[in-house]
Amino acid sequence: MYARTVGSRELTFGVSGMLWRENLVMYDRQTDSWWAQAMGLAIQGEFEGTELEMYPSQMMTWAEWVKLHPDTLVLAKPTGRGAARSMSDGYANYHSGGNIGVTGYTRFTGRDVDAKALVLGFRIDDLGFAVQPDQFDDVSAFVADAADISVVIAATPDKSGFRVFRAGAHQFEASTRGDATILVDQATGSEWDPFAGRAASGSLTGQQLEEIPATLSYWFAWRAFFPTATFLTRGDGGW
Repeated sequence: MYARTVGSRELTFGVSGMLWRENLVMYDRQTDSWWAQAMGLAIQGEFEGTELEMYPSQMMTWAEWVKLHPDTLVLAKPTGRGAARSMSDGYANYHSGGNIGVTGYTRFTGRDVDAKALVLGFRIDDLGFAVQPDQFDDVSAFVADAADISVVIAATPDKSGFRVFRAGAHQFEASTRGDATILVDQATGSEWDPFAGRAASGSLTGQQLEEIPATLSYWFAWRAFFPTATFLTRGDGGW
């Protein structure tokens, strides 16, 4: 998700129908500049070289979303004849098939990670990082070191949604409560909800960590923009 303002100019966007590095290319209707979806980067036109500000956003199952936001209003597609078909996943065959990329001609070599493995990708400055969801097999959060910056990486209970936060100066220890992982601030004993990035009890109650925008992506797609991305694991944070 990106801001659609550049300086004082508010832009409106459409889909160009083009691909760049097997990734969708947007265009703005004001200048016809082309923008790479994965980075919010203008690759052609008046704004070439400009990056849109990226906002944190989450993908998760509806069941998890409604637990967190029970008063959500939903913009639904029309019901009636053909509605069930319209709600189906039109990319199901692609997800399970062997083709890589939209064209199917992408060649993928290199790291010992499947090209279509899902990864949680995020960046700090110009550095790219990736986390594989299997890191959450028995926890819902962990702390890792991303180029000397401590980050909290958290998941929903069903492992469908993920968020990343800067830990800042906090030194966290993990505590398991049922199926949930609670982070405890060593200096104050305050307990933090890792998916909210917020202190839930103790002297720091209500304090909020800074969120880092993150994207759930196929590995081949993330690697196309961040070929030297570092994979983070639970051990990178010391626990």
